[in-house]
Amino acid sequence: MGHRLLLGVFFIALFCSPVHAEIHYTFPVQPSGSASFSRGGHRYPGIDIFCKKGAVFVSPVSGTVEDVQKEDLWDRKVNDPENKGGRWVSVAGDDGYRYYGSHLERIADGIYIGKRVKPGDVLGYIGNSGNSKGSPIHLHFGISRVSRPYSWKVRKGEIEPYFFLQCIRSNKCDPKKTLDGYANKGQ
Repeated sequence: MGHRLLLGVFFIALFCSPVHAEIHYTFPVQPSGSASFSRGGHRYPGIDIFCKKGAVFVSPVSGTVEDVQKEDLWDRKVNDPENKGGRWVSVAGDDGYRYYGSHLERIADGIYIGKRVKPGDVLGYIGNSGNSKGSPIHLHFGISRVSRPYSWKVRKGEIEPYFFLQCIRSNKCDPKKTLDGYANKGQ
């Protein structure tokens, strides 16, 4: 009788417990070896990752494409800050964070709101759309908490991405713990 009870508890624990899949990350610009970035440059937590034309913006984590802007709506005369990013994609990561990349030359084929993506799936091709026209080719990369509703101020970045990117590139720390640490500081 005791064995059956123990076996029953085992099966309940095995099949009724929530499943926590391991989260994998990849550097958001590929090829990653030719990308460079440093802290600073913005008055908010966001970072520019400089690269060569033809580099791609890839999903850094599994998640769902949350928003896509396929048309470059930036107009210097209007100077609407919501459109500074030009063409962009944001992904609501399965880890609870939103990843945003802007200044894309174009959005990858097949990218649409609601599409499931994995780490390394191509989201777009890096260029200089929006207010980056005339500047070196780069991806503006921002991280924020997944939340609704949200504005462009949140989307462009609310969590410092520098240490997250360093963590992925060095492969010497846990990117999720790095993000959680900075998110919990309240920056």
